[in-house]
Amino acid sequence: MPLPLQVTTEAAAEPATSGAAAAPAAGSGAAGPRNLDKLQCTVEERLGVSRAVYAAAGGVRVRQHVNPLKRELQIPTDAPEWSQVYDQPERPIVLDLGCGYGRFLLALTCGYGRFLLALTQAMPGHNMLGLEIREPIIERANRWAEHLQLQRSVLFLRGNATITLEHTLADYPGSLDLVCVQFPDPHFKARHKKRRTVQKQTVEAVARLMPPGGRVFLQSDVLEAAEHMRDTFEEFGSAWFAPCPELHSGPVFHAASEPRPAAQQQQQVAAAAADAADAAASSSSDDGGSSSGEEAQQQRQQQPAWQSQWAALGWLQDNPLGVPTEREVLTTEQGLPVYRVMLRCL
Repeated sequence: MPLPLQVTTEAAAEPATSGAAAAPAAGSGAAGPRNLDKLQCTVEERLGVSRAVYAAAGGVRVRQHVNPLKRELQIPTDAPEWSQVYDQPERPIVLDLGCGYGRFLLALTCGYGRFLLALTQAMPGHNMLGLEIREPIIERANRWAEHLQLQRSVLFLRGNATITLEHTLADYPGSLDLVCVQFPDPHFKARHKKRRTVQKQTVEAVARLMPPGGRVFLQSDVLEAAEHMRDTFEEFGSAWFAPCPELHSGPVFHAASEPRPAAQQQQQVAAAAADAADAAASSSSDDGGSSSGEEAQQQRQQQPAWQSQWAALGWLQDNPLGVPTEREVLTTEQGLPVYRVMLRCL
């Protein structure tokens, strides 16, 4: 039988999750030194691994920010022999992209979570797979799973989710029931946007792997990051995904970020460069189409900027899975918002 999960101060003392944004500074809703112990105790009550398991697995030194575009992370992670890592490889699988320290999947495996419990009423259990780019915490998460006797149903692999997702899961014998992207690194700088976990290719890979009825759960405490994830799925995946009506018709709240002037200027510069390239290409052609660049520019000016239709449905007030991440506990205990969306595969 799996050992019950208990939370420790080590769990709270570590940084939040993979790529999580830094906690807000004191004075903006963040906990000051006097409140730190209280927050740690709250984490201990809701999530984590027992002190004995933590000590047995050993600690690790973790570099918080790793460039997902580094060369070694551009190589897709080969799939393991699924029958060698899971007792029942035909089970449906839950995938956590950027799984961080892994406690979320361990808690789900121990039976926590309203959504997972509802799923298990219709099918006998799930396998869990976490993808993360930081190797030391992947190795420790697998040791945690072993000490908790969950190693035959929970697996953590190193890999860049954007690159490796479809390659790794293409031959998995079960169905992909749930994909989670929680508190990813927001990568605020414009030149780093391509490092974000949710990209066009991520959406398309999930769409090809997931059967109708599967779910995608997105959440962040950074509004811009949550909007980016939601909007990317909507812009490139609305043919396959839609917000879950039974959830988004319940308790929600509304929030939207203002476009940044720098981002607007960058878009204008990019559009101008594209127009110039079109004009140069057309002027050098031999088919007399020198006006095609001007026509393309006029078409761009006439087209309205893309706007989300899903935004009108708002953000989920509660976590439908019932199991928080470390970052989520610390954020909600400070009274700060978490922006959540649950999508369903059509």
